[in-house]
Amino acid sequence: MNFRQGAQMALLMKVLLALKIARVADFVPDEHWQSTEVASVLHFGRGHLTWEWYAHIRSYIPPVLILIVYKIVSVFNYDGGLLMLVKVPQMLQASLSVVGWNCFHQFAFARVGSNAGKLTTVFMIMSWLTTFCGARVISNQTEMSLNCIALYLLEVGDLAKFSFIMGLNFALRQTAAILWIPFLPEFYGKLKFPKVSEIRSITIGGSAEFGVQSPFWYFYSGLPSVLGPFVVLLPFGFFCSEATRLLTLYVAFYLEVYSFFPHKEIRFLLPVTPLLFPICAFVICTFVKKRTNIIHRLCGRYMKFAITLFICLNVGATFFFGFLHQCGMKRATADLSGKISQIDEPRVWIMTPCYAVPFHSHIHHPNIELEYYVCAPKEFLHLYTNGTAYPLIQVNGFDTVDLDRDISKKLIGAKAPHFILAFQEHVPKIIAAFEKEGYGYKVCATHFNSFIKDFPAAVEILCNSV
Repeated sequence: MNFRQGAQMALLMKVLLALKIARVADFVPDEHWQSTEVASVLHFGRGHLTWEWYAHIRSYIPPVLILIVYKIVSVFNYDGGLLMLVKVPQMLQASLSVVGWNCFHQFAFARVGSNAGKLTTVFMIMSWLTTFCGARVISNQTEMSLNCIALYLLEVGDLAKFSFIMGLNFALRQTAAILWIPFLPEFYGKLKFPKVSEIRSITIGGSAEFGVQSPFWYFYSGLPSVLGPFVVLLPFGFFCSEATRLLTLYVAFYLEVYSFFPHKEIRFLLPVTPLLFPICAFVICTFVKKRTNIIHRLCGRYMKFAITLFICLNVGATFFFGFLHQCGMKRATADLSGKISQIDEPRVWIMTPCYAVPFHSHIHHPNIELEYYVCAPKEFLHLYTNGTAYPLIQVNGFDTVDLDRDISKKLIGAKAPHFILAFQEHVPKIIAAFEKEGYGYKVCATHFNSFIKDFPAAVEILCNSV
């Protein structure tokens, strides 16, 4: 078996693992609220749209592509369930990821040579982040896959197909242009600076709604989380060769622009993550090959240890984040979906922070009555309060919510639920609040969620005990 065949087999195993992880572990709310939840609204005519859709800052392309799948399946009189609503979109994303990874494998060989290309492929295959997100229906993962395809097309000079791929990429996310602005001098001989100010004006203002991090967050937290011990190699990429110098500058430009955005997440590094691996791989090969000075000799001596450490850390992170962290919500929603399947008109209250739980794509029932908390800027709150007896609105975090008041007022205009979904730490308050109103609930299912103390330890389902 040659290296290429081995790499293709490893990529197949990687995508199968990515599919399994995507069905077990939760990641970010956008995994649902930019894709399957929106497609569910478009297909079934019921559901919930977050305020970003009313503000017109989301692209309808991803949910419409999923909607097409729903429409095709509905021809066979199949109403839904996890297979159609969740698993098929994940399979489509995973298929795109495989194509992207394979194209990037070929790009790396062409850009940094055979030895560094092989090492780049190993890093991409072992990367916990690319495996963890490989089958998730989020725009950042789609952008990364399209970037990988585009890099290969540019490398081989197929500008017609490249233009099509990048047109699709820019339609999905305007910020996709950030990565490609520095590439323009290399391939077209000019830089279109006006694009940067345009993208910043569109994106920076809205992102602060989701939290504000330090301008240096990507450097002291984001990159180390992706590269582990290899993060120290990135600056050396500027000095190793012309190829890695350009890649290093491209990465630096991307990080600089994204550092101006108030809100930062590790998933925002996905589009640029593939470029990190050939830089590190080429630097390692340079240190191992050259013995011209003491720095090369000392660094070369420890490279095998660093590679082993990188692989071990990524294997550990893949299985920890994939199977032991934030794994309670999807199990709980699947359990709840089974419990309500035999009820004609089930009533479910989701007493968690807003949008922590996927709704109709995971808790699927044609006649379900859902009550849940909503978050939105003040100018959009009226969209969720009109005609509602007492809306459940979360303003300054779930810890500030008055559960006693909300439950009491909600019961005036709504029937008590058959089931309640909540994080374990809030369950005693919820049960006590319902008891004050004369209703009894008990925990009928507990699903472990995470060992990390900053995250909910478990997700629980409460059943009416009366």
